[in-house]
This record gives sequence, structure tokens and C-alpha cells, in this order.
Amino acid sequence: MAARLSLVVVLAGLLVTTFAPAASAETFEIAVVRYVESGRLLVEMRALFEWLGWVVDWDPWEHRIDASNGTDALTMWINDTQAWVNGVGYILDVPPRLRWGRTYVPLRFVAEATGCQVDYYVTFVQITQGDNTLIVHIVD
Repeated sequence: MAARLSLVVVLAGLLVTTFAPAASAETFEIAVVRYVESGRLLVEMRALFEWLGWVVDWDPWEHRIDASNGTDALTMWINDTQAWVNGVGYILDVPPRLRWGRTYVPLRFVAEATGCQVDYYVTFVQITQGDNTLIVHIVD
């Protein structure tokens, strides 16, 4: 029994060692309420853009989202499937939405348009930008 327990502890230590981020890497975690439309996960805009280090401007009259990081720019409109990234037009599967008094954007489109890798798991989404990782926990 003691040998089995030691093996489990050693294996657990190997897993932690194998998957531990580099010293300079940072991991952040947020929880979001599940909001899926046509198979696309939408998340609250500010949390995602702030983690990315992008500045967000909201035009309440045009219902327009403008985000930039000094080099790149992204523009989307509420309930409109058209989006612009660095002057290139895109058609979204699902447009940004206003819900619960907040602005929600399609997670995969925004993450990939800003140069991130997106990996979906059962209860969370992992977004990676360089050495930094954002874990988005999906809450029902």
C-alpha cells in the first residue's frame, strides 16, 4: 500500500513539474456565465480585452466596440456580424450582444484576431498569448 501511495505522489509530482509554467509566465483565471449562441461561446468583453492588454472604447450611440493595443485595432458592432481587424473585414458566425447590462463578444474570434491560441476543454477554455495563459471557467 505504501509503495502504491509513493508511486501516486511521484507521478503527481511529475505532472506538476511537466506542466508548470516558466518563471516569467503568468496564468490568470476568470469565471464566466455560459452564454452560447449558435454553438459559439460569448464572453464579457472587458475581462478578455483587459487581459490582452488592449484598450476598449464603447460608443453607446453606434453600439460600436473599438479595441486597440497601439499596433492592432479591432472594431465590432452589437447585433452586427461584420467586424474589422486592422482594416480587414470579417463576417462573424455570431455578433456581439448586449445581455444583462454587459457587452458579450465571440470568444474564439476575438482571441484569434488578437493573436492568441484557443483550446476548449469540458469546463473551461484556455487562451494562450506568448507565455501568458488565461483560463476561462464556464459556469452554468
